[in-house]
Amino acid sequence: MMLEILPETRDNILAVRVRDKLTIPDFDQYRNMVRDLMLKNKETHIYYEMVDVDWINPVAAIENGMFDVIHGLNYGRVAMVGEKKWQEWSARLASTVKKHGIRYYDLAEKENAMKYVLEGEE
Repeated sequence: MMLEILPETRDNILAVRVRDKLTIPDFDQYRNMVRDLMLKNKETHIYYEMVDVDWINPVAAIENGMFDVIHGLNYGRVAMVGEKKWQEWSARLASTVKKHGIRYYDLAEKENAMKYVLEGEE
């Protein structure tokens, strides 16, 4: 997997693009970045874009879900951008434990997703 930190990352905003397969080390790196931002900020806003992701390590997904449950109130605006129906379903499931939920966008709408995370508007 490739975890790419996007240039919009700054202050209390983490913007990432992930590709291929999501493994335990990938999730660990991502969670560490989120945790660091949460320690410094009241709310952390996340832009999470998935491109050509076809496999997620189930243990890593469960660990990530538990992290979200514990830290749900520390999340601000969260946008997940994807291209597959299962990604939209996972966003809906994870949305239930985040303070403001997760807004899911198709890949073609990624500019709107980024605008929501950065400015709070679409």
